[in-house]
Amino acid sequence: MLSIGDWVDKLIIENMKIFTTRDKFNASKEDPVESAKLYDLMMQMVDNRAKISNALDEKVQAVMSGKDSNEFIKRIRTYNLK
Repeated sequence: MLSIGDWVDKLIIENMKIFTTRDKFNASKEDPVESAKLYDLMMQMVDNRAKISNALDEKVQAVMSGKDSNEFIKRIRTYNLK
């Protein structure tokens, strides 16, 4: 099960991918085939972003209502080991 932080991380990554693809799309206006490929790819990423955003909203609601826990990885201290 993913934590709220995991979903936020996925959302940030998807936004970064959309941003860089949009830059490539804007630079590819001279090549209509490349432009169409980048546009389709960008629209798939926008769809993914919506799904991630919905999953994040559901996770926040579940944690706030007490139906789910916000699981984290176990913190392991590796410094000052003897």
